[in-house]
Amino acid sequence: MIVAVPDFNMGAMENKGLNIFNTRYVLANPTTATDFDYAGIESVVAHEYFHNWTGNRVTCRDWFQLSLKEGLTVFRDQEFSQDMASSLSARAVKRIEDVRQLRQLQFPEDAGPMAHPVRPDTYLEINNFYTATVYEKGAELVRMMQTLVGGEGFARGMALYFERHDGQAVTCEDFAQAIADANPGGALATRLEAFKRWYSQAGTPRVTAQGRYDAAERTYTLALQQQCAPSPGQMIKEPFVIPLAMGLVARDGTPLPLQLQGEPEPVGTSRVLVLDQPSTTLTFVNVGREPVPSLLRGFSAPVLLRDNLSDDDLLTLLAHDEDPFNRWDAGQRLALGRIVQRVRDGSEPTLDDAFVDAMRAVLRHPTLDAAFKELVLTLPSEGYVAEQLDSVDPQRIHAVRESMKRQLAQQLHADWLWAWHEHQHLHGGYSPDPVSSGQRALANLALAMLVLDAVARGDDVWPGKAYQRCKDASNMTDRIGALGALVDAHAVLAEPALDAFHEMFRTEALVIDKWFTLQARAPEPIGEGAGRVFERVKALTRHPDFSLRNPNRARSLLFAFAMHNPAAFHRADAAGYVFWADRVLEIDAFNPQLASRLARVMDRWSHLAEPYRSAAREAIGRVAARSELSTDVREIVTRALEP
Repeated sequence: MIVAVPDFNMGAMENKGLNIFNTRYVLANPTTATDFDYAGIESVVAHEYFHNWTGNRVTCRDWFQLSLKEGLTVFRDQEFSQDMASSLSARAVKRIEDVRQLRQLQFPEDAGPMAHPVRPDTYLEINNFYTATVYEKGAELVRMMQTLVGGEGFARGMALYFERHDGQAVTCEDFAQAIADANPGGALATRLEAFKRWYSQAGTPRVTAQGRYDAAERTYTLALQQQCAPSPGQMIKEPFVIPLAMGLVARDGTPLPLQLQGEPEPVGTSRVLVLDQPSTTLTFVNVGREPVPSLLRGFSAPVLLRDNLSDDDLLTLLAHDEDPFNRWDAGQRLALGRIVQRVRDGSEPTLDDAFVDAMRAVLRHPTLDAAFKELVLTLPSEGYVAEQLDSVDPQRIHAVRESMKRQLAQQLHADWLWAWHEHQHLHGGYSPDPVSSGQRALANLALAMLVLDAVARGDDVWPGKAYQRCKDASNMTDRIGALGALVDAHAVLAEPALDAFHEMFRTEALVIDKWFTLQARAPEPIGEGAGRVFERVKALTRHPDFSLRNPNRARSLLFAFAMHNPAAFHRADAAGYVFWADRVLEIDAFNPQLASRLARVMDRWSHLAEPYRSAAREAIGRVAARSELSTDVREIVTRALEP
């Protein structure tokens, strides 16, 4: 009993009598849908199906318990997608993608004016609490429970939860109690009351780790501290229960046995420690070589980690860590450190040989999964870079990141060429399986880098190849990858390619959404041509195929621009903010839910540098001054303006 509709604010809705799906999350074929679309459909269909149990059979006592069904069901659909991936490397790719989304969406929410606990205490408009905190962070709370009690223990807890509460409307505490009761005396049961603080305290805890190796004593001492910054209505935070999965890695990559002081023998090379106090110190014995700590493996808790690792330490983890998540994270941290340093000191963003060689080693690695390589070789987003800074200059961040991207394209030219030829799918039918989609992801990244380098050098060969691929690709993933390579590089052939693409798919609404998004997310040119993307976005709002009243279409252009293209949106002349305010007010007149989501773009305005900060505040104030404003939008802008 399913209906698929093109005009829907949500992805889907699990009504027991009739499931409602956005067409984006149920319709697909290789000609019109990308690998990303197929993965999204698998996830959302699973999510709504699992709601039969976690949401319908056992439901929420009240709206404050929204994460009881949504956070838990997000966890279940994430686990399902990992199981469908089957291989360890493909499972790791899925986990990395989920954490990347958490960091880019939920961590800023936790640090902004709309920060709220996973189980909110109050609300003005419940629609505003369908958030990354309730969904994605709520899923991380469930994952921490699984980590604390183990896979089998968690399965027992789920069985007890359904047996105990089938047909009832219950609370988040009831769920946590069931998992703990099924595992008496375990790490969760003995800390249950403290663990529940995750449901009632907002904010992202910061964990600081400092290690010290004593070669003479053959010991490694790890000092851990946790703290959480104040958030609206919560100035003081009690310590969280933080499961910290970790290992120790020798410089040559050998995993070292883990034996805490007082233990009779080592307990493997990877284990879960529990930090439940403001600070603690742990000593590992019989450590024969100086180790590099690999902390927060698999992202075992939704925290910010500061472990003071050097570049040499991170290069060791990138090359050798047996935990795929930390291996990827080491590469991201190497890139992030270089971007942030150059943003802060204003220096010329020149890539060093050590970083380039490390990226080349990943790209050429004989056994790493192609999808994993693509994730490592993709630089941290401009939005994530901004979250590392107290004063944000979006134009400076953009300039530094784009310069680094061009250098990677140029210095790894031969390697990108190898990757392009090595990962082509020239024969056989399309399949969205993890191996095939990973091959396409890496090949499309390589093509984008080859086109970017070619445009910078005035070479027409690779833009020509990308243009040809736009015309004759056998699936949408490769076609959109080639088109995106041309658009992002601002190649001359981008315009005819966009026109041909639109003509080919003019009757396919979901594909035309992609056409709008590609243009809205294109990197703003630096120097000559600056402002081109913003002007194009404004022009596209007048395109015959654009409609503010269709949520998918509005998201494909406005949200893609304002949320995912900081340099084009945050302009010194404030034109982006004026455009944003006009669209929020316009949409609010007929779709307050959609308008409030667009309003959230400005949550972090107070962290902007001048002149952006003052201009942003003025734009938010103009929205807030509208007397006919909906409750949905008024709550967002009022809280944004609170000191």
